Amino acid sequence: MLVSDDTGEMRNSPPSRRPFHIFLLLPMLIGGLGSIGGCDDAFARDQNAAILALDRGDDRTALEDARRLVRSAPASKRPEAGYIGGIAAYRLGDFAEALNLLEQAIQAEDPDLRGRAFIQRGTVQQKIGRRREAARSFERGGLLVRSGLGAEALLRAADSYKEVGLEADARRCLDDARRMGGQDVTDGRLAGYAIQFGAYSSRANAEKCARNVAAAVRAAGAGEVMLVEQGGLYKVQVGCYSNITQAGRAMRRIRQPSTYLATITAIGD
Repeated sequence: MLVSDDTGEMRNSPPSRRPFHIFLLLPMLIGGLGSIGGCDDAFARDQNAAILALDRGDDRTALEDARRLVRSAPASKRPEAGYIGGIAAYRLGDFAEALNLLEQAIQAEDPDLRGRAFIQRGTVQQKIGRRREAARSFERGGLLVRSGLGAEALLRAADSYKEVGLEADARRCLDDARRMGGQDVTDGRLAGYAIQFGAYSSRANAEKCARNVAAAVRAAGAGEVMLVEQGGLYKVQVGCYSNITQAGRAMRRIRQPSTYLATITAIGD
């Protein structure tokens, strides 16, 4: 898979890695265009040319083609052109133009394209030091894409929120990343502590525990209960706290049913 990194260079990425400037334009944008007729045939041809220019590293041509498409395309097609142009402008170092074109892309009706546009916008905002805005863009994109990329974007959002001192927002994103990415995200990626109500070999028993403690967890403002599958067990957990003290404070706020004994556990253990 070809991806662009912060240098703007194209390189091969191992399948397990999920970078934030994802370059999946050919399958995402070309698929389904073959049946469009009339003047849309010309749009599809010009759009494909812009994608191919970006693929071969001709960013200037890709940007010029995308600008022209944004001006001339039907409103429903402008987001696709804006996404292509946003990536090209980013790689050329024209961050203001990248943000301008990505504004078109985040108007897309397709949630996957809209989510990827938000993630790319976050990458640009982070590059120019607008960390709080970047965090919001990463979070919005991550929740829209809802895949491995979405979980990675939420991790990036959490990092950005932490950098500007918004710990509660960071914790929310970490919780969402864990729910979305499961073990693939938690292993070696999230450091910290969770509140655990039990670990079960039966998923049905774990779900029963989760239902029984959910109301108390929400009443304490501790977030949402999640099931974490690990080592053949289903663990009923809440939160992602940076240290044991924070986890302990949250646990004391929860008026848990007496049938369940909450403990603090290191994430990944």
